[in-house]
Amino acid sequence: MATGQYSKNISMQKEKLEEFIQNKEQWAVLIPGYLHHELLNENDMIWVFQGDFGIIQKAVKVELKVKKSDAHQILFDLEGLSDPINGDGSFEIKQNQDQSLQLTGKLTMKASGFLAGMMNPVLDNFVPRLVEQLVKEMAVKVVKE
Repeated sequence: MATGQYSKNISMQKEKLEEFIQNKEQWAVLIPGYLHHELLNENDMIWVFQGDFGIIQKAVKVELKVKKSDAHQILFDLEGLSDPINGDGSFEIKQNQDQSLQLTGKLTMKASGFLAGMMNPVLDNFVPRLVEQLVKEMAVKVVKE
């Protein structure tokens, strides 16, 4: 199972960062390779992004289903719609002793089916890079707003 986690310290108002992570449409557009998204309801959305899987580039369509959401975190499941790739993830805010905030993103993905043997090693490299790039982009965007 491919796993990625990345944290970034941000100096800003806590309520502003909490509001940002709760609004999925604000950060959905920041995913590397973003093509488009569709908000299905308050908790569910579809993400479509161009995945760079080494020698293969392809559009990947996943449904993000929120499991838990409160002011300082959002937990979600991912279900592959275009490919048998499933997983889960989260974004969490913690306050540091110096009053800055730490935004942590986590993502786990696993391929199944007959291509799993080829896809899972590729996901092992792809997922950590994706999480790092997304958290960095989220930090830049939220500070600019």
